[in-house]
Order: sequence, then structure tokens, then C-alpha cells
Amino acid sequence: MRKIKKQAKKQIRKMKKARGITLIALVITIIVLLILAGVSIATLTGDNGILTKATSAKTSTEKATAEEKVSIEVLGSYGTDGRIDKNKLNENLEKVDGLTSGLPISSLPATVVVDGYEIEIDENGNVEVIIAQENTAEEPENWEKTSKTDDEWYSYADTANGNTEVNVNAPKLRGAMTPIKYVGSDATEQTGSKWANAITQDGSMWVWIPRYAYKITSGYHTAGTADEGGTIEVAFIDTNNNFLNGESGTIVTDPEDVTYTEEGVQNEWLVHPAFTSSAENGGGFGEITGIWVGKFEATGSYDSSTKTGTLSVKPATSSLRNMTINEQYKFAQTGTYGETVTLNSHMAKNSEWGAVAYLGQSKYGANGQKVQRNTNGSYYTGGSNTESTIYGANKTQSTTYNAYGVYDMNGGAWERAASYVDYGDNMSSNSKTYGGYGEEGSILGKDSTERATSTAYKTVVSGQQKDVLKPSKMRCKIKTSKV
Repeated sequence: MRKIKKQAKKQIRKMKKARGITLIALVITIIVLLILAGVSIATLTGDNGILTKATSAKTSTEKATAEEKVSIEVLGSYGTDGRIDKNKLNENLEKVDGLTSGLPISSLPATVVVDGYEIEIDENGNVEVIIAQENTAEEPENWEKTSKTDDEWYSYADTANGNTEVNVNAPKLRGAMTPIKYVGSDATEQTGSKWANAITQDGSMWVWIPRYAYKITSGYHTAGTADEGGTIEVAFIDTNNNFLNGESGTIVTDPEDVTYTEEGVQNEWLVHPAFTSSAENGGGFGEITGIWVGKFEATGSYDSSTKTGTLSVKPATSSLRNMTINEQYKFAQTGTYGETVTLNSHMAKNSEWGAVAYLGQSKYGANGQKVQRNTNGSYYTGGSNTESTIYGANKTQSTTYNAYGVYDMNGGAWERAASYVDYGDNMSSNSKTYGGYGEEGSILGKDSTERATSTAYKTVVSGQQKDVLKPSKMRCKIKTSKV
């Protein structure tokens, strides 16, 4: 009897052990299946998954198809003079399958919608699908978001002739860039030229400077007091260098082609170099329709030990300082402002700073009035840490003498630009120290060839005497290759 019990216990232990093995094996099998399922799902639906890639490829194909439909009709719309015939363009586009809005087109640039995609046709017949994104940034104080079709968004007005509105190249918006208009309590009192303003995804503020040609008609290269200056005539033009407002005369693109009267008056209109494809003269991004310029000095934070930080352009904020020119030059190019599209952010060159200054002194800006100095001891952008003060009491610090212009052009932190004179072996120690001499990707460059070469991001001028580059402020600027 005892033997039978012993054998029974032994058998029960075997059965328990067998059941345990079965359960463990089952659990392992389930885990393996779950892992395989997870891998399969990730392969199908992840950021690089098959389904995601398939959807992306489908969308890219659809966009390319819509763009091609428009491009074909645009190519067939040129007249014998080499320009686009608007009547022929409208006739051709009416035949496009999937076109739902945008006709008739009376002027270029213009936008049409094909297969649900917004497609822009510029003055040169270039066609591009506009990828719009929602801007979730908070509205700046005293400003509100609007649309690019809002008649109140901007008005480049001739302040010398009753604030008559003139034609300019329409501002080009990229990514989540959103138009904004001033709605402060004194909005109705803000007279004068109203340049286009916009915000990026991070809430940074920008001002549109349209392409123009200029002619200095008095005071050219003459000395005067701080309150004296020459007369700068400005004419807005398209990328084919046609006048947009009925002016007349010869337009040239190379400063060497400008001739002068005995009194020093320009005979020809000169396309401002900042809008041209010539890097040597201060351009480099192509024949562009305009540039977005930071409304204020650059703000944010910067860690000199790690060379990292945040970059923005905001009012009533202490500006970025205590950086070498090279640090500013390199840091400015890292700016994304919360956007996912390429904006070509960079430190302003002297030509680009000049494009703002010239327009500001013309009849489309402060009209010869002196832009007041930002003397704020804490270096607050706009001259105050109170935004209502910036757009009210401090509006004469703006290039338009109202809330719509560019601030901090006079005063604030040090005025410096991504431009320098190349003195070769005679370059001063200060230039080498602050300019990143011999450093890869620095403003001065790692070798003599790079130091002497102008690019879209810096202008180099040859010289014969020693120069001094100092730590400075920077004005970050958005420029895009098709703007």
C-alpha cells in the first residue's frame, strides 16, 4: 500500500511538471507572436512604414501631377514678346481637369487650386505647390492673425502723395507663416505706409521688403549733419525688372553700370543688390521678389560653451548680445522658428540691412524723417518691455513711423553685419579672434580662398588696410530661394 502511494505521488509530480512546461511554452509562444505582430505593425504603420511611405508617395505623386497640369498650360501661354499672355493663360487653365478656383487671373503672381492643391504661378511663369500648415502660435499683443487675401493686411503707400497705395510683389508665405495686422487701440491713428507683417510658428515677427530699384537724386556721397541726408527714389519692380507703378527710365543690375550727372545724381535705376543673384554685390539667392526681415533684433538664448540655444525675433525682449560675429553668423543659420520648411535664415549682410534702410528713408517709409534711436538700457527690442509702448510712444523708432515697420535699426545693441573687408595676411588680430579665422564654416573661412569669396550668406570686399570686427548684434533674416 505504501509503495502504491509513493508511485501515485511521483506520477502527480510528473503531471504537474508537464503542465508547467506546457504553460511556459504557451506564454513564450504568445510573447513571440506579440513581438512579431508589433514588428509587423511598425513595419506597416511607423514613420518609415510601408503604409506611411505608400501614402507619402501617393501624395507626392498627386502634388506633382497637379503641378504638371498647371505648368503645361503656363508654358503654352507665352506671347510673341516672351511674356505670359493673361488672356491665353486663362483660356488654357479653364481646360485643366480638377481646377476648382483661381480664375480669372488678372495679374501675376496668382494662385489656383487644382485637385485640392493650392498652386502659385509667379511673374516668371514658375509653378509651385504651396504647402500650408496651421500656425498655433499665440497672436502677438496688439496684433491679430489674418489671411493673405485680407485687404487690410498691408498697404505700401506713397506717403509723399496722400498715402496713395502702390503695387508691390506679394509677400511669399512659407510653412506656417501667417499674416498679422495691427489692431491696437490706436490702430486708426497709425497712418502712413503699412508694410506686410507675419509671424512664424514660434511667434517670431517678420516684415516683408519687396524687390525694388532705387535712384539717389540728391546728397549722394556728401557729408552732412545727423539730421541731413540725400533723397532716395524707390520704384517697385518684378523679377523681370519691369516697373510695377508706371515709372520710367533705364534699370541696371550692376552698380558698375550706373552713371552720374555732374551734380552726382544717378542717371539709371539700380536694382537693389540684395534682391539679385550676384553674391559679390550683396545678393546670392537669385532674382528674388523680396525678403522677410526680422522686425526686431534677434532674441532668445545662447550657450557659448555648447554653441547652442534658441533663436527668435520678438518684441519687448532683451536682445541677444555678448556673442562674437562668428558665433552670430553661425547661430543665425540654425534658425527654424518652429517651421518645418527651409527658410534660409541668416545674419543680415550690409546690403540687406541697406535694403531696409533705403526703403525706410524713401516715400514708402518714414519719408526722410530720422528714425529715432532705441536707447533702452536693458536692450529691450522696440525700446521697451511694454508692447503698447513700442507701437505707440516708440513708433518713431520704426522705419515707417508706425507699428508696421522694422525696429532697432538705430540704437539697441551693436550694429554689425555678415560682411567684411578681406585684408589677406594683414588681417588684424581682432578680426581673426572674432571672425573665426581658420575655422571650418566660420564667417572668415578656413583658408584664403574661402575668406575672399562672397556667398549668399556673407559679402567680402577686398581692402588695403587693417580692419576691426567686434562682438555685435545680429538681425536674422528669412530668405527663400524662390522668393
